[in-house]
Amino acid sequence: MKIIYILKSFAQLAGTERVMADKINYLAQKGYSITLITYEQGVHPLAYKLHPTVKHIDLETRFFTLQKHSLLTRSFYYIKLKRLFRKKLQGIVNEQKPDYIVTTTYSLKVAKDILRAKYNAKTIMESHINHDSLIKHYEFKKKDINRYFFLVYDKINKNTLKKYDLFVSLTEKDATQWRMSGIKTKVIPNPVTNYPKEINTNKKSNNRIIAVGRLNHQKGFDKLIEAFSLISSKYPEWRIDIYGQGELERELNSQIIQKRLEGRVVINQPTKDIYIEYLNSDFLVLSSNFEGFGLVLIEAMACGIPVVSFDCPYGPNEIITDMKDGILVKNGNVNQLSEKMEWMITHKVERTEMGIQARVSAKKYEIKYIMSIWEELFKNKLK
Repeated sequence: MKIIYILKSFAQLAGTERVMADKINYLAQKGYSITLITYEQGVHPLAYKLHPTVKHIDLETRFFTLQKHSLLTRSFYYIKLKRLFRKKLQGIVNEQKPDYIVTTTYSLKVAKDILRAKYNAKTIMESHINHDSLIKHYEFKKKDINRYFFLVYDKINKNTLKKYDLFVSLTEKDATQWRMSGIKTKVIPNPVTNYPKEINTNKKSNNRIIAVGRLNHQKGFDKLIEAFSLISSKYPEWRIDIYGQGELERELNSQIIQKRLEGRVVINQPTKDIYIEYLNSDFLVLSSNFEGFGLVLIEAMACGIPVVSFDCPYGPNEIITDMKDGILVKNGNVNQLSEKMEWMITHKVERTEMGIQARVSAKKYEIKYIMSIWEELFKNKLK
């Protein structure tokens, strides 16, 4: 069976790239013929190692470079790049004659072009972020003229998504939103990258909280830092390690200094060995304003550490059973987040028991279980 995956790029050490690498490698190991097509990769190396049988092709249609031009010039080159994208993709599809073409909502701008080039392949659109984050008109007030423009924009995109043979969402609540627009949607959660065979349930506390994600508005690390500042003086031996990079790094470091938390809250570069960091931590905090799923939750839980998470849309409340394998906090409530972090700090026995249960809860996300759903779909022609 031949499958083409189309991604904007495969250069960041981030959750989506890690998940896509895991799925692609799993299928390649099972004997599927996999081609990964990127179109904005450029000279950047691949973020994660791919199975040697996976073929990677970059179309060299870097749409992001158009931002430096004026609107008129940008429009001209945008049309030119779109034509080049279609021509190159069509050539590959005609040559390989794939059974399936899979892409993600991060490639929404070329979604219609992929449909035009599909040959006889079945098409699948994966969503790695929630419905409301993709619908742009929600960002504007009702009387804002831009809202009406983006209402049309959103309608066009939804009509395109309806033409895909299947839309895959990560959570039930998100899937409900897409189905209301008449889009054929199936829920398939992300797989956990690694499920350690054994963990040390009697390990000594490292007095360490971990947080993982891009340093942007979505991940809400400013709220995490604020919450920790409310209790940090009471627990001077405790610290937070954040792993990520992004546009808010300088702003977050300034907040750390302002709160006098230097050395207590540390921003680290992303690492390919994040599971080592999970295993050396006592619990994870997810402070996101919104999520598509919350991959870091099941990663941490698989390592036997409990989680404290905002009950943000969507993902956490479908993954966490409150006070059993983690703790859910009212979305955006910094004071409550601080209180629940303190509970985790001061209840070592309960925290350990919660971590053991978290590992049990995460087992259903093992890649062999999640990928069996994908394989069944492929074999049954998406039925």
